[in-house]
Amino acid sequence: MVYLSEKRLLAKSRVSENSHFSKSQLTQARYSVFLSHSHLDKEFVYGFEQELKEIGISAYIDWRDASMPTITDRKTADKIKNKIAENDLFMVLATKNALKSAWVPWEIGVADQTKGENKIFIIPVADDSGKFIGNEYLQLYNQVIISDNKELGVFRPNMNEGISLRKAILKGGYYE
Repeated sequence: MVYLSEKRLLAKSRVSENSHFSKSQLTQARYSVFLSHSHLDKEFVYGFEQELKEIGISAYIDWRDASMPTITDRKTADKIKNKIAENDLFMVLATKNALKSAWVPWEIGVADQTKGENKIFIIPVADDSGKFIGNEYLQLYNQVIISDNKELGVFRPNMNEGISLRKAILKGGYYE
């Protein structure tokens, strides 16, 4: 199993910073995802956003939302709940920082209740040594990893065969 690496995301991040979606591209994107992540991982977020752009998918990233409250409070939680519901799919950029976050597990719980497991994707991010150590509950959900053909693939828990990330997104989730 080959996880997405911090190194790959940083390389993609440099591309992403210079290639933002235009408004017309955002409206043309057929599916959108809510990207749960740690705010400490902005460079990794840019890198994964580039991965999504390459397959024509837009990501909702909360710190880019001008309507988000500047001070975290109940309004913030309500807006996040609404954004999770509004977006087609829910993804977690599962870095060390994200797994320590108070918000990420809460967002996963909200997504579990509103989206269901077919529309939740965990993106394990390996450290420089190639290791990913995630929480046990992450094993309940689909994982996005690098497949044998070097593309991002989606794999159900405990399954060795999956489908391409693009196909899973275009289907609106991982359905059999």
